[in-house]
Amino acid sequence: MDDRAFQEKQAAYVGLLEAYHHAAVEGTDEAGKAFAYWQMRCELVAPVEVRDAISRVVATNDDRPERIKADHEMKTAMRADLGITK
Repeated sequence: MDDRAFQEKQAAYVGLLEAYHHAAVEGTDEAGKAFAYWQMRCELVAPVEVRDAISRVVATNDDRPERIKADHEMKTAMRADLGITK
């Protein structure tokens, strides 16, 4: 992966994770819209594994045990895509 692609993916993933945090803490419509924005950015640069993991996070909003699993899978997929180990 070239530097530009890495930086674009990293920025999209960090933006999504920050928006995810704000949506969980604030629970406002604005925070939800920010998460949706970053989700769309990720859809432009992420491979299918990351996109699917993000979708599982969204789909498990009302199921805490499954949300925890989906959250872990999303971060694992992002690390793998960025070539970050451990």
